[in-house]
Amino acid sequence: MADVKTLLVTGFGPFPGWERNPTPAMVQAVARARLPGIRVVPHVFNTVYTEVERDLPRLIDLAKPDAVLLFGLAGRTGHLRIERHAHNVTTRRVPDASGVFHVRPDIADGEPYRKSTGFRTLALTETLRQAGLNARLSDSAGQYLCNFSYWHALEAVAAGRTARALFVHVPLPLRSGPSARGDFTRRLTEADLADAAVIAASAIMA
Repeated sequence: MADVKTLLVTGFGPFPGWERNPTPAMVQAVARARLPGIRVVPHVFNTVYTEVERDLPRLIDLAKPDAVLLFGLAGRTGHLRIERHAHNVTTRRVPDASGVFHVRPDIADGEPYRKSTGFRTLALTETLRQAGLNARLSDSAGQYLCNFSYWHALEAVAAGRTARALFVHVPLPLRSGPSARGDFTRRLTEADLADAAVIAASAIMA
């Protein structure tokens, strides 16, 4: 029997200004997909700096995943954003869900400004677009907890604790209605995001 590979897939709960976050449903969509030969470890973070900093490394050490796939909400975007980099910076504009800012303006003292994923981001973007899902490459994961979590996941890659990591930003979807697949002028639905999550999970484990 072929070896089973492990995928850690994560999302976030609500945060200031956005009480509805679609990423927990995306995490569950991947967990329910029963991808052949893949053990899925799902996790939804509270959108809190101290919890992500504590729990993401712990999850990686416990699950020993072959890959880490992270989803986050970019509520003002209209498409899927395949993030190529995390940056060593945090924001002072918006606190986390506990009302706290990160303790410092950077994430890690003495570290480079940018960490990049080695995953084939362009190939995934093209796969999603061929499936009718509006996806684009992105060079900025922002300065909030999405970027913060991506930085820590890429740190784990650099340390050899997992093989690859990817962050995907998603728009706020319609709760229901006809799919927007194939029509990039329309807003994606929750079902579209679930499909995108499974496609991304399959790609990162291929």
